Amino acid sequence: MADWLDLTVLVCMVLVVLGAASLSFTAQTFSIVKGKVVEKGIGVLEFGGKPQVTNTISVLIENDDRVFDIKRGTVVRYPVTEQDVQAVEIGSEVELFISSFKATARVLGQPSARTV
Repeated sequence: MADWLDLTVLVCMVLVVLGAASLSFTAQTFSIVKGKVVEKGIGVLEFGGKPQVTNTISVLIENDDRVFDIKRGTVVRYPVTEQDVQAVEIGSEVELFISSFKATARVLGQPSARTV
């Protein structure tokens, strides 16, 4: 009976360590940044060795990005999907989901227009 208890404790410990390692890895591969859209455009994206034309938005970053080391006040151009570029307006506040596994950033939620 004690062997089963020892094995159960060992399996639980291994699962906890694996879970902590996977959360740590995931936290270092994506980020959510907040900012204001200052420009829309088109760019060439080379992802996976194949160049392709994509929509972009330039965002004035309002928070520090700890994963990709982008400082507040920096303007960054992000590749986005066609539907995301149509959903945002210049001057609107946005939250972007940036992942090192995807070629494009995703706009989270509905941006709110802001008068200047």
